[in-house]
Order: sequence, then structure tokens, then C-alpha cells
Amino acid sequence: MAVPIPGRWPTHTVVLHLADADAAFADRMRRIIAEDDPALPAWDENRFAEHLFYAEQSAQDALALIELTRRQMTRILHQLPDAAFDRPGQHSVRGRQTLRDVVQAAIGHLDHHLNFIHQKRAKLGKPIR
Repeated sequence: MAVPIPGRWPTHTVVLHLADADAAFADRMRRIIAEDDPALPAWDENRFAEHLFYAEQSAQDALALIELTRRQMTRILHQLPDAAFDRPGQHSVRGRQTLRDVVQAAIGHLDHHLNFIHQKRAKLGKPIR
């Protein structure tokens, strides 16, 4: 019996998803930093993948967007006092989330998907570059 390949999306789709997710996380962080108790809308990752022409987009550009978004958010986050990480927003599905919660979710989300990409590449016999 063949061992199933992890994940239901091709790696290319995962990379585009990560860029969209990082944009969403960055937007939530910025709102919490700049606004008082802002609304933090959820988004449907499957609809994004289905309707935003992921197959025609560049994975290299998506990786650059992830790098730039994270670099910019790091600069912003490093300027904040510790108390700012307790500022809340209201997620449309999860309810109250602090800046700390959103930062931790963004870190965990990337790590989660990178793990699946590494597993998938290993199962396919492809090296990690």
C-alpha cells in the first residue's frame, strides 16, 4: 500500500496560500496596533485558492511577498512596548484575539505548512532546497 502524500494542495498552491495568509495576519496585526478593538474578518482559504488564479501566479513572487511582509511587520512589532501585545481585536469566527495571539498564530501557521511541504517533498523524493 502506497504511503499517502501529505496535504491536499500542491506545494505551489500552499506557497500562494501562505502569502495570502501572511497578508491577512499582517492586516489583523496592523488593525490591532492602530485601532481600538477592531473587527478582524475571517477569510475562506479554499475560495481564495479557487478564485485567485493560484496556478497562474508566481510562487517566487509569493515567497518575496512573505519575506517583505514579515520583515516589515518585524520592524513594527519591535517598536511596540510589551503592553501593546495585549491589545485586542474581535475575530469574526474566533472572537477576542490579542496582538500576541495573532503573532503566535502567524508563526504557527507558517511552521505548520512548511512541515507539510518538507514531508511532501520527502515522500516524493525531492530535496529541500
